Amino acid sequence: MLHHRSGDLENRGHLRDIEQACILQITLFVPIGTNISVIDAKADAIRAKFGTEQSHTVDGHNVLIRSSHKEPAMPDSDGKWYMQPISIEYQII
Repeated sequence: MLHHRSGDLENRGHLRDIEQACILQITLFVPIGTNISVIDAKADAIRAKFGTEQSHTVDGHNVLIRSSHKEPAMPDSDGKWYMQPISIEYQII
């Protein structure tokens, strides 16, 4: 069982017509006792999908992926889940 939570740390809502730098934060969760290679492989797949220094068109806007980074999987504060944060830094041009 794999769960995720995501959020846009700067630009909530619709894409703007002005240039903005933002970070998309995605956090993956698997139950403690699950092999963390599962969560690590999913994090790598997400980073590969977004790419780095690649442009994507979203709703007619050019979105440049500046960088992506994943943290190591770690237990959450309750000790019930492993969580792995992924940060995607992007710019709307």
